[in-house]
Amino acid sequence: MFGALGTYVASEVSGVVKRNVTVLALYGLAGLLMVCALGYGLSALHSYIAFTQGVVAASLWIAGGLFLFALLSIGLASYVKNKPRPSRPLPMAQTALMAAPFAAKFAKSKNMNWRTAAVGGVVVLGLVIGRRLFRRDEV
Repeated sequence: MFGALGTYVASEVSGVVKRNVTVLALYGLAGLLMVCALGYGLSALHSYIAFTQGVVAASLWIAGGLFLFALLSIGLASYVKNKPRPSRPLPMAQTALMAAPFAAKFAKSKNMNWRTAAVGGVVVLGLVIGRRLFRRDEV
């Protein structure tokens, strides 16, 4: 039984990894195309400014714009870095995996009754809720 469960989990993980790699590759390709388009646009803007104001002024305008964009990016990065991360909720699947060994142990014991199972369920539920409420935020 556990072999089939392991095979199922492995196939699900493999499918998720392949999907994520495909999505990331497409995002990478889109990012590369955007960088190329931005470079081509900057070249066209440089040509237009050079035609209207001169080559040196065009180079200075493009350099200044890129410098301001870099400062804006640094400011945004520092804002995002210093912003506290929200705590992640405990998924239901993780809770079920945490409770599975206890449930299996109680199901196999000979002197198991409904009160023992109810107390075990309450204890596990209390642990899960306590972990969610009193967990420290990571910095």
